[in-house]
Amino acid sequence: MIFIKDKTIYKGNPIQEELNRLNSESTNLSFLENIFSIPYSYIKEIQNQSGKNEIKIFFGNDSEEELIIKDKNTKNEIFEFIKQDNPNFKYSSELPSVLKYAKPQFFALLFMTGIFLWSLYLAIQMESGVEYSIIGSGRSITGIVLFLANFGIVKNIIGYVIILLIIIFSLTKRLKSRSEMEILKR
Repeated sequence: MIFIKDKTIYKGNPIQEELNRLNSESTNLSFLENIFSIPYSYIKEIQNQSGKNEIKIFFGNDSEEELIIKDKNTKNEIFEFIKQDNPNFKYSSELPSVLKYAKPQFFALLFMTGIFLWSLYLAIQMESGVEYSIIGSGRSITGIVLFLANFGIVKNIIGYVIILLIIIFSLTKRLKSRSEMEILKR
């Protein structure tokens, strides 16, 4: 259930009795105390991305809430209502940049490439006869890299290619879902 009244967005799953008491004329909403509410004054940004079934609300100190709405028209009506009800918000529409939209996948690609190159270097050194040992507990990134290097050059390359394919698949899937985003910002 999503209910907007008195500059507040209510979200939750009330019991049927509470739903029966709720209408546009309701003034005392204290019976909705178990429902999550976000006053407009707390909201920093609202995002409505086409092709997705949610409206994202950013509020407070890095908090985020999603209003899941399956029907596209209902979702757009709710966003338009909030837009009209909030003249203080600035409206914009944009296509998110590739870097901003797929940041986790790019970070994973960068991180895994660094780990791969390090373990590959150690694997090449180990096959040349250099011996490595871990000083300390071995519960560090160095221990992981040395563990991977022990698999050898071929298995490191095969493992990296498999992980690379997974990341590329995830990246292309993510980028295909990139679409126009309407933003209301304080």
